[in-house]
Amino acid sequence: MTALSIVLWNIEFRDRHSRDGRELRARIEECEPDLVCITEGHPDFLDLPHTAVASANYGYPNGDGRLKVMLWSRAPWRNIDAVGDHELPPGRYVSATTETRAGTIRVHGICIPWAQAHVRSGRRDRRPWDEHRQFVAGLGRMLRSEDPSRATLVLGDYNQRLPRRYTPVEVHRELQAAFPSSLRCATEGAIEPLRKASIDHLHHSLDLEVAFVRSLSNVGPSGRPLSDHFGLHIQLRRAGSR
Repeated sequence: MTALSIVLWNIEFRDRHSRDGRELRARIEECEPDLVCITEGHPDFLDLPHTAVASANYGYPNGDGRLKVMLWSRAPWRNIDAVGDHELPPGRYVSATTETRAGTIRVHGICIPWAQAHVRSGRRDRRPWDEHRQFVAGLGRMLRSEDPSRATLVLGDYNQRLPRRYTPVEVHRELQAAFPSSLRCATEGAIEPLRKASIDHLHHSLDLEVAFVRSLSNVGPSGRPLSDHFGLHIQLRRAGSR
């Protein structure tokens, strides 16, 4: 079967009409994606026909329609959920089901808060890693309640490298424990051709397997960064279908 093409990118709120936005869009479109997860963007960024988005309320001022996580698909979404678990900080989660060339898939888009979320900005009522750990706890509870036999993707900005680098040991252990054994990470370690470790990741259920993973450069034609994250292009297929 033809592999399912997925793009994941934190675009740092680039506008679709800006120079950087146009270049990012072109790089995404070159991948001919079936599914796209954008974190830190606007819901009009791409032209794929079907969109599922997180709540606009993520605890920071938001006057121009910025969202923390958005999903795009070539087929319609159904059973859209922008809440997930009661413990998830709002505005950083959306899940939905869609039909793909790999069959019916439940997709969870996430943007896990960074270490300093609401510490020195926003509400200013948290200690470092508090918001991150709260999200991870809620995510783990929710994923453990899911049907392990259902084709599933979890993808987005995890704000941690896998394997661990810089993150406190206990915080990293909590992230690892959030994912049940029915989900496997496709994006650990240094990713070619950039040979860099990512903080954006994708987990998939065991009925899917990786065809390839590659990094997409975030350096523009002028040498300036298009975003503070590089992108990921992941192709998946049904396990054993080669």
